[in-house]
This record gives sequence, structure tokens and C-alpha cells, in this order.
Amino acid sequence: MNKYLDEIILLSKWYNKELTDDEFLEKFKLEKIRYRREVPEIAKEKLKEACTLKNADMMMYYSHLVFCFVFSSKIDFDEVEDSIEEMITGDWHYDHENIAGAFEDIASPKTIEWVYYLALAHQFEGYEGGLAMARKCIHALGKINTPKSKEKLELLANNLNETEELRESAKRELNRHNFANKDVE
Repeated sequence: MNKYLDEIILLSKWYNKELTDDEFLEKFKLEKIRYRREVPEIAKEKLKEACTLKNADMMMYYSHLVFCFVFSSKIDFDEVEDSIEEMITGDWHYDHENIAGAFEDIASPKTIEWVYYLALAHQFEGYEGGLAMARKCIHALGKINTPKSKEKLELLANNLNETEELRESAKRELNRHNFANKDVE
């Protein structure tokens, strides 16, 4: 098994009280125990470390854990903004499509600029996932359903550098939503 996956499993089991403090301490190789409520903080620290080290495996596993905490409102996007910026602009990993998928699931107005960036990024070398990643971003912008996400979809729908398929996908999203949610200040 992967070292980082093992860490994630241990953190999750301890957080969900499936491991005692002593078992967790021993297996996670910590000098002192931290509180279970600190697991989101540990995940943020590990994600930041992964981005600093440009460690793709570590980033992949810890980004999934962080996104789970974001989805459950235990972490706010503002707390991991620098790490997310590094992940979406970084060419040192191949997980951009999964990040786009997480943004689609979370559908937060705080992600609009990042989602739009990834929607366009498929045009550049170094970004895997191509059209599938762009489609996830288009769906995410629709699910966010704010005036600002509508603006980004309109840009994609009218972008002559995009494929006809993606322009049409953006147009379908524009027709599918009322864009009545509030933008983030």
C-alpha cells in the first residue's frame, strides 16, 4: 500500500474513533497526541507540505481528504487557498481532472476563478484530462449557479479557441440554470 494512503486511512480511522489514541500514536509515528478535532488541521498541514515538496502522491491523497473536510464544512476554502492555487497551476502532478471533479462536487462560489482556469487549462500542454476536465468545470460553473459563474460560462460559450463541443456544453449549462445564487463577496 502507499505510505500516504496508509496515513489517510489512519487519520480517518482515528477521527472516526475506530482507533484508540495509543494505537494512532504508535502507527502514525507522532511524538505526542493531537486532538481528533485537529485532523482537518493536520490534513491542511500535510497538503501544504505536499505542495511545498511538489510531491504528487502525497498531494493526491491529502487533497482528497482536505476536499472531504471542505465538503463537510470542517475546512473553509480560504484556509487552503495557497495550496489549491499551487495544485491547479502546478505542472508537477497529474491530478487536475480530479481536482476539477472535487470542485464540481463542492460547487462553491469561492472556486469560480479556479474552475474557470482549469476549464481553459486543457488547451495548454501539461494538463491531463483534456475535454473531460473542461466538461467537469463547465458543470461545476452551472452547479455554482451565481451571476459570476454565469459570466464565466458565457465566456466559455463564446470562446472561439474552444471546441464546438465545449462551447455547446457551456450553452447547455447556461440554459439549465437561473443563476440566482449569491456570489461571494
